[in-house]
Amino acid sequence: MTTSLPVGVASGRWLDPSRRSTRRGRTTEPRASSATGGATTTAEATRARPRVVQRKDTLEDDASGDVFSALSAPPSWASASTNPPLMGNFAPVVGECEIGDLEVEGTIPASVRGVYLRNGPNPAREPLLGAARYHWFDGDGMLHWIRLGDDESSDDALEEKKTTPSSPSSPSAAAASYGRAYVRTKNFEREASLGESLYTGLRDITPVWRVLLPRLFTKVFEDWKSPDSPFWVVQSKNTANNGVKAHAGVLLATYESGSAYELELSRRLTTLGVCDFKKSFATKDYWLDNMTAHAKTCPKTGELVYMGYNLISLDFDAPSDEKTTDVVVGVVDKHGTRTSRRVIKMSRPSMQHDVGITRSRVVLLDGPLVFDLNRVLTGGLPFAFETDQSMRIGILPRAAARVGENDDENEDEGDVVWVDTGEPCFAYHIVNCYDDPADPDVVVVDVCKSDGTNALGMARGFDDDADGQGWMPAGSFVDGNGNKTKTKNKNGYVGDDATGVVDENAFEALVNKAVGFFFENDASSKERDPRDARRENAPELGSHANAVGHGRDVAALWRWRVDVRKQTMVSSERLCETPSDFPCVNPRDVGAPHFFCYTAGYAASTFPKRRMDVPSFDKVHKHDLSTGKHYTYCLDENRACGDVAFVPDDDKEGGHLLVLTHDVAQQTMRDGVVNGVAVSASEKKNERSPTELLILADDRDEQNPALRLVGKVKIPVRVPFGFHNEFVAEAELPQGKW
Repeated sequence: MTTSLPVGVASGRWLDPSRRSTRRGRTTEPRASSATGGATTTAEATRARPRVVQRKDTLEDDASGDVFSALSAPPSWASASTNPPLMGNFAPVVGECEIGDLEVEGTIPASVRGVYLRNGPNPAREPLLGAARYHWFDGDGMLHWIRLGDDESSDDALEEKKTTPSSPSSPSAAAASYGRAYVRTKNFEREASLGESLYTGLRDITPVWRVLLPRLFTKVFEDWKSPDSPFWVVQSKNTANNGVKAHAGVLLATYESGSAYELELSRRLTTLGVCDFKKSFATKDYWLDNMTAHAKTCPKTGELVYMGYNLISLDFDAPSDEKTTDVVVGVVDKHGTRTSRRVIKMSRPSMQHDVGITRSRVVLLDGPLVFDLNRVLTGGLPFAFETDQSMRIGILPRAAARVGENDDENEDEGDVVWVDTGEPCFAYHIVNCYDDPADPDVVVVDVCKSDGTNALGMARGFDDDADGQGWMPAGSFVDGNGNKTKTKNKNGYVGDDATGVVDENAFEALVNKAVGFFFENDASSKERDPRDARRENAPELGSHANAVGHGRDVAALWRWRVDVRKQTMVSSERLCETPSDFPCVNPRDVGAPHFFCYTAGYAASTFPKRRMDVPSFDKVHKHDLSTGKHYTYCLDENRACGDVAFVPDDDKEGGHLLVLTHDVAQQTMRDGVVNGVAVSASEKKNERSPTELLILADDRDEQNPALRLVGKVKIPVRVPFGFHNEFVAEAELPQGKW
């Protein structure tokens, strides 16, 4: 049970002294930056300081002193690490909290009154095998929320609300608050009760039997009715850190290889458990299925269409080239009950992160990022990006996804059409899909396409990474001068990240050898992978005619047109020369023709070079697809962003973008010291807000088409980089919960 403990009020040193005194610090005078083209205005008044509530059971023992610094600082075990996913703004923060009375520059338009949420990894304790083994995807899910137009933000708000009518233009409309809370999964709670980590991470998916066997016991004998991950996930845990989706009055926190967790749509974000979608899930669904981050809500029907995939074949008796894995497409009605489950048989175990819908169809992306169990068992990387294979687009009728619960019906492949693009490429994110109004046989699929991916260090196939840690055929090695030699090594991988702790002791070696008898390749051998000969002659990354041209993991806006009846590609074209990713459209346009979309633009000189590099984003693009033009809003210097969210206006075509930005230059300050150097009081006072939520207006005005800044919410604590976001409008919030 989580408890709350008021721990005092912080100094408010990130806040500008222009706060009005009319409502105890609830609002600020609008201050127009260069983006708004206006002059700065101030009001001479004493401002109130933000109120902070910390949750006692998630704090470190030394969480004292300046509360904003304590809430921004990483835990001691992470701050001592040189592992990139634990450095800079990737580093986790300590504890849950709520902060009221935030400073707001400008205005909060009526249409964006509601709650903005962002999910991301935030490890609550040191990883089981040490900080050096941590992967960014391993962190426990933490939801960060920003309440916009928060009438409950200040202590006297309830009393004022009784006597002062609220309207979109009243001071209360510019109030805001912030909070963060863990998704308390089953295994988060188990680890919390013991005070230690119990699971390995993605850099150690090779079986570590002293870990795997007790976790298997827990899954089979304690969680058997509703495990939170499918049968093939045992040694690592469902962290629920990837996606967040509001549907039927609750929040869903999702993970790539796990079931969705249900959370109460309230300030406390109370975790209610593994979601059973109003008891429409059976035990087999938890063992066989998972739900990726990008379920789509149909604005016409209110249905939620989701997708999940398995990476391990259950065709034990089939020859290796005939084994299949499953992709599951499910539909949840607007009331929160799952109404269908459709199983699609796949010829290769590919990673599929996103799903698209039209008003009549479901769209799947089967890219050549392929899982290999035998390689995992011998200490190798789990995926390979196969440049001699290409992206396939799968299309099935929405009606086909509504078949009954009979397994034979669910696995009928008759309505699924696969079209090969002929392009060795990858797309993590779908922009939108729709049926072509001019030809009902044609489906338009807009994506952010890259020439390939190394899955954040988890895939082979990249010899030219700057650190020499890419894929090479087994038996080769890169010496200190970068020359390839024929020295023996494990699975052609140089470095420690793939081998993990395999063969760490005699027991591990004995069990690995025994397990090897059940698989095609002996798990204890280091024989050459027979596919290496094919890979040696595979095309170079991005060498095909329709390549993006920016290297791995750098995407650009792309459009595929597919003829479903003829099962052929109609066209493949790039929509914008400027590379970008993390797309969104107006949610009212999902599944229908869209003429505008929005993406995050890459920061210069941050394209990935080393194996664990993650690109940075420092701009937001508005794409006018009818004219081919795009308009760029650049963030302030040393600011970075990620996912963007579009919120439509209530009564007109335009709307607003919500963009969470992070100060990547500001070092974490604690107890007045940065990198061992004392910081003066004046330097503290002039610090920028470590995190800001920008509100950008898109008026859809042909004379003034650019995005413009209308509001900025300043958050006085650091929010680490994360994954995906959601916006819940005020009208959809349960009354009295937020």
